[in-house]
Amino acid sequence: MRKYQQLALVLLSISCVVILLVYKSENNRLKYVLEVVNIFGRNDAASLIRIDNSSRLHSSPYDFDSPLPAWQRIGEGFYVYSSFWQKNELAAGGTVISIAVGLEHAVVNFKCQIQHGTSDVVTGKLHFIRLEHPTGSVKSPNGEVFTVYKLLCKVGRDFGQPTEIVFTDTTRSIKKYVPLRVLESRAVQQRMTMTACVDMTDYLELEEEFRMPSAVLQYFLHHQIVGVEDFLVYNSNALNGATTSLLYNHGIKINILPYNFPFDLAEKQQNRLLIEMDCLMRNYNAAKLTFIGTINEYLYPSSRLRVNNKFLKYAWKVSSDVSRFTLSTRSVCIDKRKKIFSDNLLYDVDSHLGTPNDRPFYIYKPQDYNRTAGTPDFVKALDVDRNMIFIHRYGGACSSKTNLHDWTTSLQADFLQYVTDVGRELNKLIFR
Repeated sequence: MRKYQQLALVLLSISCVVILLVYKSENNRLKYVLEVVNIFGRNDAASLIRIDNSSRLHSSPYDFDSPLPAWQRIGEGFYVYSSFWQKNELAAGGTVISIAVGLEHAVVNFKCQIQHGTSDVVTGKLHFIRLEHPTGSVKSPNGEVFTVYKLLCKVGRDFGQPTEIVFTDTTRSIKKYVPLRVLESRAVQQRMTMTACVDMTDYLELEEEFRMPSAVLQYFLHHQIVGVEDFLVYNSNALNGATTSLLYNHGIKINILPYNFPFDLAEKQQNRLLIEMDCLMRNYNAAKLTFIGTINEYLYPSSRLRVNNKFLKYAWKVSSDVSRFTLSTRSVCIDKRKKIFSDNLLYDVDSHLGTPNDRPFYIYKPQDYNRTAGTPDFVKALDVDRNMIFIHRYGGACSSKTNLHDWTTSLQADFLQYVTDVGRELNKLIFR
């Protein structure tokens, strides 16, 4: 009887090992299938991508929306949106970097302290960087002129992980507490390849085509298919509950951040600068690359954003002095008979960069960008060949435009095939 029991245990152990090996093999096969480009020819590709998206939704270690940013008044005519603790790499202490705006007549007259927990407080030395006009100073319709600032509170010793920065207006001795986001140190291999910061502050000004839940879903699905791993959405009021539920049901994880700008209005350029600053700080040590785009701007790489992608190979080779890449853009008009935006083939050759709706589009290296002053004047950029990656900015009806050209005629065959395959997958996921 004992021999039979031992035999049964041996058989059970062998069965468990076999099941484990089969599971591991199938899991690796699934990962492999999701990575290779010819996945898009498979009938079950849409289901596999949905499984991949759902697994990311529940397993992402990154928490981009904690603590939530919000414009807080710290003094007369001065507001802070978010603050970040960055520890010195080679010495004790560190710096709190705060993103702020102030009226033109406002005086930077604050003391700063860094709080650890509920009791320990260390006094820091406050410096600031003012971003001058035309990039940082804008006049609102009611005559207010405000400027963007980086407020830097520096301390020279270590005291544990800080939780808040305390600003004291020296003219009134009133303390204001702003929660800190700690920029954690991560090895390069632990960082995500690419994330996206989605600027939805002007969401209601877009054409109706882009405000439909299916169009919002299409934007996020498209970028997940091409390899974007996480999203930070600025302006929590832009997405209603039904739209966020739709995204969640498709396995899309987004970090929704409020953007309650404290003055009446700001130019698009002004808001973009502030969002850029916050986005790149949040992605510091979390992503190797990131971009800031709107809901009608679609990224098209020549293949999925993984190891063998041409643009990624190029980006990894350049010097750390280069902290952003300028992508070629086209203004593509919309035919309402097309189900998805990538099926629109005509672009306006008369659209020129520099206009508000056709500004340069950048992909950033957050780590290298934040090593500089983090302002446009100090940032070195490289132009990227269109055959590696490009941007389509959709908008307007084709029938109202002249001098339109078919963008597919200048695209290499393998690149065009990839774009076609991405579109096919979008159709499967949205209209199945």
